Amino acid sequence: MGGDNEDVGRPLWLWPNLLSLDAPLVALVWQLLFARCFHSEWRAVSAVLLAITVWLIYAGDRMLDAFNNEAHEAQSPRHVFYRRHWRIVLPVWIGLLATGTWLALTRLDPPLLQRGLLLVAAVAVYLAMVHVAPRRWRRLWPKEAAVAILFALGASLDTWSSIRSSEDALTIAFFSALCWINCRAIEAWEHAAIWPTAGLAACIAVAATVTLAAHRPVLASAEFASALAFICLDRSRLRLSSDALRVLADVALLSPLPLLPLAGKLV
Repeated sequence: MGGDNEDVGRPLWLWPNLLSLDAPLVALVWQLLFARCFHSEWRAVSAVLLAITVWLIYAGDRMLDAFNNEAHEAQSPRHVFYRRHWRIVLPVWIGLLATGTWLALTRLDPPLLQRGLLLVAAVAVYLAMVHVAPRRWRRLWPKEAAVAILFALGASLDTWSSIRSSEDALTIAFFSALCWINCRAIEAWEHAAIWPTAGLAACIAVAATVTLAAHRPVLASAEFASALAFICLDRSRLRLSSDALRVLADVALLSPLPLLPLAGKLV
């Protein structure tokens, strides 16, 4: 009863994070931005599959984390939520897994399906390293970097065949770096650890501006805006709660939203 009352009392703005809906939203807006900027086909089935896949990965990872991680890590609101409600979440997870599998096998073109299966295999390796591998291996496994790379590759999956230049590849690399900053900054902020969030974000902002502004101005602007948001969050970290920082770190990656109308015109 106490847990239910605590869930009812949580602010509305925290629920997307608790339900693992924030990561799929971030993935979708970047998928659409990449598709428009690279002039590649954007299909609803790809968007649905991306949202389902990202949610399955994050929700599954958090359910496993809630029971396997050390006590202080399992006390974050999202882990407490999944530990309390996994009996409700698990049937939803299984149903979406079946739906996503059916959609992928019946609606995706073979080349896109093959690329997707390669990413699924990489995700399986990630989950095995994080939750099954011996503890000494897990300590050496760059979890946040792996998450960032897989997330960026998944969001840009539809556009791989449209990459024509090193600048195109750099847009995905910089987005991956921003995802890495997101993961590491949240970890540092939650544990009051020292990590150069602002400095690294500034490097990404400068690099994106210098290398991409002339070739991919919309993507460069989105990546600059997200980097700037991380700098502002890091400077405000002592005035914000850990819940607010966690949510705003994901909001920082929603920079494509106001730029989508320009995507495809200014590329």
